[in-house]
Amino acid sequence: MNGSTVQQYLLSQAHAFNQVRIRTFDKGAFVYQPGDPQTHIHLIDKGVVKIGSYSTEGERVTYDVLQPGEFFGDLNYLGNGIEFFEFAKALTRLVVVSIDTVYFRHLIIHDPFMSDWFNASVVRRWWKAETRLLHMTRGDIETRLVNLRREYDKPVAYGEPKNLDVFSLLSLQDLADLTGTTRQTMSRKLKESAEPVAVC
Repeated sequence: MNGSTVQQYLLSQAHAFNQVRIRTFDKGAFVYQPGDPQTHIHLIDKGVVKIGSYSTEGERVTYDVLQPGEFFGDLNYLGNGIEFFEFAKALTRLVVVSIDTVYFRHLIIHDPFMSDWFNASVVRRWWKAETRLLHMTRGDIETRLVNLRREYDKPVAYGEPKNLDVFSLLSLQDLADLTGTTRQTMSRKLKESAEPVAVC
């Protein structure tokens, strides 16, 4: 079951009127930032999104890059006064299906199709995070880069030149954040391998 199938299913539901809508964002735009009201969950139809937060020093930190079929936003499950302190920034032109959070939570409890999709998506996300953490704690920097390139080798295919893959959209700081290194170390490693990198 892919994101396109889920999007079609959501948009076909008569009771989804006013609960589901398609939104577009320009490259570089924020879908949301910390402190913004969180009223929707977003399913990526086209484009790439960078997800992250801010350090105590106010530095932006990237902890995931999401592609078509993946979702993001605050489901408000943490509770206990835990603040949702995340940003979502479009790395390309972006099209998302935005679903009202209350309606989304209703669907994943009462709709078997959506429940199955949601469970599979969460498990994939766990696997991706755990695999990256394993590489961070066990592999050298070169190995971490190889694994990251493998993870993001898919072509963007929307709003960017042909043959540009997701990895090529990542800045030095993004790469450093996603591999548990520093910008300086990443710059040196990429120069050694003559690896192109985004300047933003």
